[in-house]
This record gives sequence, C-alpha cells and structure tokens, in this order.
Amino acid sequence: MNLGTKKSYYVFSKTDIKKFKEENNKPLEYIDLIKLVIDTNSELLKLYELNTKSVEISKFNKNDSLIHSQLLKLPLEADTDFDKILVNFSETKPPKTGKVTKVDKATKDLTVINDKANYIERKDFEKISIKKISIIGFSFMTVFIIVIGFVLNQSINRGNSEQEKLSQELIITQLETSGKYDKVAQKMKDFNYPKKDIVNMYLENGQFVNALKADKKAFTSVLDKIDTMNNKEQQEALNELKKANITSKKESISLDLRLALLNKDIDFLKKNIKSVDSQALSDRIVKLFIDEKEYASANEQLKFFANKALDKQAKQAEHDDKKQALTNKVNELKKAISDTQKQLDGKNKQLSDLHKQLDDLNKNDKSPDKGKHVDDKNKEIDNANKDKNKISDILKDQQGKEKEAQKAVDDFK
Repeated sequence: MNLGTKKSYYVFSKTDIKKFKEENNKPLEYIDLIKLVIDTNSELLKLYELNTKSVEISKFNKNDSLIHSQLLKLPLEADTDFDKILVNFSETKPPKTGKVTKVDKATKDLTVINDKANYIERKDFEKISIKKISIIGFSFMTVFIIVIGFVLNQSINRGNSEQEKLSQELIITQLETSGKYDKVAQKMKDFNYPKKDIVNMYLENGQFVNALKADKKAFTSVLDKIDTMNNKEQQEALNELKKANITSKKESISLDLRLALLNKDIDFLKKNIKSVDSQALSDRIVKLFIDEKEYASANEQLKFFANKALDKQAKQAEHDDKKQALTNKVNELKKAISDTQKQLDGKNKQLSDLHKQLDDLNKNDKSPDKGKHVDDKNKEIDNANKDKNKISDILKDQQGKEKEAQKAVDDFK
C-alpha cells in the first residue's frame, strides 16, 4: 500500500515564500507535497543564496489532529533528497493503540479454517487418533503461517520498492527542473534506467547532442523530435548537431536535407532526391516541390517514397496550373486586343480629323501655296491609312490567337 496516496491538510506557516502562502491549508497527497517543495526550491535557487528562507510545514488529518510539524529552510542544494527529509509526512494517520494486528487476524482466520475442517471430518472423528488430529492441525497451522508470511513479505517488499522508486523519481525530477541534465542522466544510470529513458529525457529537454552521445542509435528519434518543432527551432537544433560533428556521413546528409528544406534550397533537394531516408522527410520535400511548382521533381521523389494522397495532389496541382496558364493566356490576349482596338480607334479619329482639314483647305485656302498644302495633307492621310492597316492586321492576328487560346481552355480536361 502506498502511504502517500491519501490526502491530508497541509498548513504552511512562518514563511514569506509566496508559493507556500498560496498553497496554505490545502489537501494534498504526499507526492504533491514533495513536488511543491522541489519546485519552490528550484525557483529559490535562481534568486537567493542558500538557507535564506524558511517555512514551517504542518500536517493535519480530517479531524484537525496534528500529524507532524517540521521547520524547513530553503533553498537547499539541487540534488537534495527531499523525500528523505520529509519522510515523516508520508504517514497519513497518527498511530492508534489497540488495533488488531495482522498476526491476530491470521490466528482468527486459522481458527475459522480449522472449524470448517473439523466440521467436514466430524463423522470420522472417532476413528482418528488425537495424535493424528494434532499432526493435521499442526500441518494446517504451519502451511497457513508460511502463506501469510510470504504474502506479508511480498507486500512489504512491494511497498519498499514503490517507496524507493518514488524517491528516485523525485530526485530525478528535482535535478531535471534545475536544468542539470548530465546529473539526471548519471542518476538514471545509477538507478538502472534503460538507455532509451535517458535518451528521451534529453530529447524532452531539447538536448539533442547529448541524446545522440548517450546512444548513437538514437539518430532517428532525434530527427523525429526535431521535426515536431517550429522552423526556427529546427534550424537551431540541426545547426547544433552539424557543429557538434558527431554524425556519420549518411546522417550528415540527412541534416543537410532538412536544412535545405527549411531554406527552400530547391537545387540541393533536386540533386539529393535519392538520399532522402524517410517517408516523413520525403513527404515534406514533395509538398515543397508542389508549392514551388516543381512537379517533375515531385514525381521523381514519389518514385522512392510513394504517397497516394500527395501523388494525387501533385497531379491535381499540375493540372490546375496548366489550365490556369491557358486561361491567363486568353486573358492576356483579350487585354492586348483591347489595347490594339484603342489604337485603331485613335487612328480612325486621326483620319477623320485629317479629312476635315483637307476639306477645309479645298474650300477656304486662297493662298498661292494651296496646291502644296493640299498635297501635304493627302500625304498625312496616306501615312495614317498605312498605320491603320498595320494596326488592323495586328488586331486580326490577336483575335485569331484569342480564339485558339479559348478553344484550348474549353478543350482542356
């Protein structure tokens, strides 16, 4: 039975530590008390010298009876075992007298069992000698006591094991909260934690180089963790691993691919398509190729790491882009036609004005140079007509191309 799972009231007095004032008179579990002390201690370590604060911790049961009271000076060293310092708070109730012991209960249970045995054997009792009854009774007693002893021993061992594990976890939590990850790793080794747990501890705290140093085979786990971070954090982590120079040549290329992906270095990614080493990375690169309209490269990458959804997305995006390009061409030609038509309208207006000017010369010019004036005006009209014809030819060509472009859009599937 874990004695730290039942809640009791804790009162924190004789203190000016804000966190304890806020938690004053709260029902807590023993483990939560330890965590509160560890967290507070870690915060105080960042602000104060050792032994400058104190708090009196008092524990009461539901009947407001004092269970234990203790004065604690904070902050203490980061690797302090608070579970040992505060172990007296692990009892949830004050000791009581007159309680039936486990041995009393065992004796009572044994009596019941013997009574049942006597009832079953009652008809044959006269045939059994007192000596045999004594032997049978003694055998029952011996077996029962052995069983009870074994069960109690197992329970005690299990309780001790759970308490020891709790103590270890509290020490590790305290060191981890203080940012002393190498000490955490050493403690985990001392407590026989699996190497995988040590690596995960480093990963959860962003210590990617240390994670890889702890286990060279953890490279994939390191990358998986980095891939969940935002772009800036990914770049920092990848550059840190590159700088540490602890990866193999193949692993180094994996780092370079991810950095190229973040920097949208399309040329590098195109050249190293065959070096992509995971489905997740391939999918990210394919998505970038699609965004950058590099459909041929996307299709090439999908040959190595197939993804039906991305393959469909790439084909749809390429289809839509082609159709959009055709539509854009139609729109461009329509604008060009509009601009050319404006030029033609302007040239027609110019010709109209020139003809009016010629009529005016013929009617009103009385000068000796009238003939020359009329000839000059006719030349202007001829030149304007030539320009008009050129513009008309351009317009017809544009209109023809616009019809072809529109047909291409209509026929596109």
